Amino acid sequence: MSDHSLKRSFVFRTLFLLAFLVGTTSAFAVTPSARYEAKMVWDPVLHRAVLFGGLTSPDSGTKQAYELGDTWEWTGSRWVQRFLVHSPSARAAESMVFDSKRNRVVIFGGRSGKTNLNDTWSYDGNDWTQIPTATAPSVRELAGAAYDSARDRIVLFGGTLQTYPNNARLPTETALHDTWEFDGTNWQQILTDGPAINKARLEYDPVRKQTIMLGYNSDLATVMYAWDPAAAKWNQLTPATLPACGNEGALTWQSSNNTILYTGGVCASSLATEDTYEWDGTNWTKIELTSFAGSYFGSALTFDPDRGNAVLFGGAPGAGTLNATTFTYANKAWTAIGDVNYPVPRSLFIFTTDPVHKIVYLYGGLNDSTAFFDFWTYQNGMFRPQVQSSQPSDCQNPIATFDIDRSKLVMLCSTSATWEFDGTNWTQFDSTKTAPPGHRFSSLVYDETLKKTVFFGGYDGTYLNQTWTFDGTAWTQVKKNPAPSRSHTAMWYDPILKKTVIYGGLGRLDPNGKLLRFDDMWSFDGTGWTQIKPASTPGMRYGAQVAVNPANNHAILFGGIRVDIDANNNQVQVYADDTWDWDGTAWTKINTASVPPPRENGGLAFDPIRNELVMFGGYSGFYLSDLWSFSNGQWKQVFETVTRRRASR
Repeated sequence: MSDHSLKRSFVFRTLFLLAFLVGTTSAFAVTPSARYEAKMVWDPVLHRAVLFGGLTSPDSGTKQAYELGDTWEWTGSRWVQRFLVHSPSARAAESMVFDSKRNRVVIFGGRSGKTNLNDTWSYDGNDWTQIPTATAPSVRELAGAAYDSARDRIVLFGGTLQTYPNNARLPTETALHDTWEFDGTNWQQILTDGPAINKARLEYDPVRKQTIMLGYNSDLATVMYAWDPAAAKWNQLTPATLPACGNEGALTWQSSNNTILYTGGVCASSLATEDTYEWDGTNWTKIELTSFAGSYFGSALTFDPDRGNAVLFGGAPGAGTLNATTFTYANKAWTAIGDVNYPVPRSLFIFTTDPVHKIVYLYGGLNDSTAFFDFWTYQNGMFRPQVQSSQPSDCQNPIATFDIDRSKLVMLCSTSATWEFDGTNWTQFDSTKTAPPGHRFSSLVYDETLKKTVFFGGYDGTYLNQTWTFDGTAWTQVKKNPAPSRSHTAMWYDPILKKTVIYGGLGRLDPNGKLLRFDDMWSFDGTGWTQIKPASTPGMRYGAQVAVNPANNHAILFGGIRVDIDANNNQVQVYADDTWDWDGTAWTKINTASVPPPRENGGLAFDPIRNELVMFGGYSGFYLSDLWSFSNGQWKQVFETVTRRRASR
């Protein structure tokens, strides 16, 4: 992830605008990116939990958070992302229930940027469909909703309306207290006003045939109501105990013991809580937990009856990073669940081909909350975790290349520690010897002509223009004819030019100069850098993914953060999704039928078994874990088949 200070408007290309895909597909992806105010419900037809949308943490570059429009299914052990022909627009704080009469998930409203919504959508396991309704509740977010299976009605209460009078930076919030019901075709208003309860959470109790509501009042105290459909009124319930924090906690029905589970929320102190309660129809019981999920509000929560546990994802703490861990709850314990067979979303990792062992190595990286030091192999379409007793345990901001003459992976850490991997063991190079300076966002490549590893650029508080070479024994600085100082450059060994080449990046021509986004090219001959001046280039950008296709020795460049000029002559930064081919002389833009989502700082490498380029992960306002292949001039998503069960008829 990058922090960059160009004054501009920002065009955000969200990951999930993939309407070009024909049909519906499931993709590798171990977990959704961290988020809060997403929603999740259990689909008994699919035997999966369905999660949609949510809000990211602020992007460090733009200082903005973004609503998401992705659909995920939880199989009970792992997440599978669904790329669908149609989808609701990206949103957070929507209402979401499962309609068991029609066997579909239903979404209503939510928030997208500064806009509140009031559209209604359904998901049948194959695609999303917008439901046209003659009437609908007014636009809103954070409305409470539950499906009353006995009466075949979705009950919706209240929510919040955000407005920005006079284009104010912060919104004015108006609490709504009306009640609506949806019969599968149309919305009908039942009450124009109701209890003065804020950010209501609704859940249906199928044993007692009762919809309950939990929220907080003007005194910030938790309050509880039950819906009386015959009298069309909400009746307050006053049990001896109520959950302490009724603001943006999460509710779900537990068929394992016929209780409603409540967890999380924010107290009057503005601190999130990890408290967990169960409602038995008469009383709330605070659970003495033996293990915790952490303190979050705005989490997505549902119950998996196949496995008898509740499932929680996402949420925001009172302070700190958003939750990207999946937890299950049963028997008074919250348990973190991870897919051990697939790397989590991340950027700034190594993704390097070993043509000798016909494998791609992945090491490290980071996301909002974690710096990773895990080691993976990717081969023939599959990731496999590796545990080597000798592997680096703290290599941050790693960069790497493969020395084909010595058959070793060479990896350099931000601390200047140099490591090598021979396919079996890791070995650290003598750290007392001279090495490149401490750095971030530098580039590393093996030059087959020089038979040396080449290091260039980076950032250590200032942008670097240093060049170093490594022959397997010693690092040597090359000071003659440096290229301009920069980080996040695309660098590769060009088999046609038989030289190391750099393109683009982020930097300065002198330490006190203007911060620049470069669109220039340079080649390195072992003694210094020489500028290459093609007729045109892919434009100013940094953090792009690049790899050489050995089928024709062309370099393929994808995405990064591109700088465009808008209609008002302003520089506009865009997370880019364009693909370019460099043939040693000229750049050609490649137009493909399918286009991967935009990103920077992902991994692009050659898969020697499948004879295709493969791209993993990166960052575009949130962290990615999708996998794409490129061959014959086309991108294709790498899929896996995960069986989807169907309910007995």
